[in-house]
Amino acid sequence: MELTVTNNANKALKQVGNDKMVQLSFDKGSCDIVNTIYEILVIPRRTVSPIEKTITVNNIDFLFDESFEEAYDHQLVIDYVGGFFVFKNKNQIFNNRVGIKFV
Repeated sequence: MELTVTNNANKALKQVGNDKMVQLSFDKGSCDIVNTIYEILVIPRRTVSPIEKTITVNNIDFLFDESFEEAYDHQLVIDYVGGFFVFKNKNQIFNNRVGIKFV
């Protein structure tokens, strides 16, 4: 997966320390990916399962599974505008009001 994190999003994620990772996932049962992602989760670092992948961008590990990767056509840009994360790729904006939750 090609993952880009803009400067604004990187600043908003500065609280993610070395002991954490950002989990990207959505409800596979929904047919509308635009409305299935409401928040990204910052979780304690853990072992990655065989069905998951990680990408490190700007010293932040992003965790996702194959379904997430396919839904975004293997390309995702994470931006931060107006207090929310924006998920988009070269073709469209998927969601422009994604929050963040630390667990």
